[in-house]
Amino acid sequence: MTTTLPTIPGCNDELVRITRRAYDSPGRHYHAWSHIEACLSEFAQAHFEAPRAALVALLFHDAVYVAGRRDNEALSAQLADEAMAAHCDASPDDRRAVTQLILLTASHHAHGVLSNDAATFLDIDLAVLGADEATYGAYAQGVRQEYVPSAVSAEAFAAGRSSFLRAVLDQPHIYLTDWMRARREAAARINIARELQQVAGSGFSARS
Repeated sequence: MTTTLPTIPGCNDELVRITRRAYDSPGRHYHAWSHIEACLSEFAQAHFEAPRAALVALLFHDAVYVAGRRDNEALSAQLADEAMAAHCDASPDDRRAVTQLILLTASHHAHGVLSNDAATFLDIDLAVLGADEATYGAYAQGVRQEYVPSAVSAEAFAAGRSSFLRAVLDQPHIYLTDWMRARREAAARINIARELQQVAGSGFSARS
C-alpha cells in the first residue's frame, strides 16, 4: 500500500490534504484512510480512460461518512466538486465526471450499462470483498464497529448486514469487470458466505 499522499496532475497538494483530513473524522474503523490506501494500490494496477477523474473520485468517495446516513455520497461528491473548483484546473465537465463516479457508490449494483471507468472504479471500492481472510475479517469487524451501537442496535445491524450480503451473493457477478472477477470473484464469494454463517451464528450483522 502507498505510504505517501498521491500527486494529482493539474491539482495542488491541498486537494489531497483535504481528503486526508476528512478520513481522520471520528467514528471510522473501516472507512478510514487505510481504505483509501487500499484503493490507491488497486488504482495503480488498473486502466482508466480518464485516470485523474477516477483518482479524485477514489480519494473523495468516502470523505463524508457517518454510519446510517443516506447522504454520505452526495455530501462527499459536493466536497469533491468544491475542492476541485478551488484547487484544480478542472473544467466543469471534469468535475461533473468525478461527482457522477462518487454518486455511483451509493448503490454499486443498481445501475444500467456503465463505462469501463465507472465499472473499474466501483470494483476497486469493493476489492476488499475478495481479499484474504484476515483482511476481509478486519473489514467486516470495522463496518460493524462503525454502526454498533452509534447508529443501530446489534440486532438491527445483523438483519441489515445479512440482507446486504445475500443481495451481493445473488448477483450473477459480484464484480463488474473481467479484470476484478479473475482476481477476486471466487474469494469474495467464499468470504461473504463465511460472514453470513458467522452472522447467523452470533445473532448480529449494513452496507459496506
